[in-house]
Amino acid sequence: MVFEEIDFYPGNVTYEDFNIDISKPLDYDDDGLKEDMFKVQYPYNYILDIGWYDGVHKFIIYVIKDFDWDNPVIRKQCDLVHLRHNTEICALFIRELLSKK
Repeated sequence: MVFEEIDFYPGNVTYEDFNIDISKPLDYDDDGLKEDMFKVQYPYNYILDIGWYDGVHKFIIYVIKDFDWDNPVIRKQCDLVHLRHNTEICALFIRELLSKK
């Protein structure tokens, strides 16, 4: 699992349908790539959302505030190799924002 070692505190994983074996190259037909793959809900209406987007052939990590998907706080595109690292950066960013509340 890509995300099991990431500390999402104080968030709660609310959706997890990410079953990709990161030790193998992506199989675009069989890996279940889709826009809704992983979601963490945080206090103060922050969301960390991860999905696959065919248009760019990348994973996109969104940090959203107040369900404003048109104006994400963060939008990071990455490949599978960098997904864990970029997810961790976004989770730390949200934790830092929340520590100032």
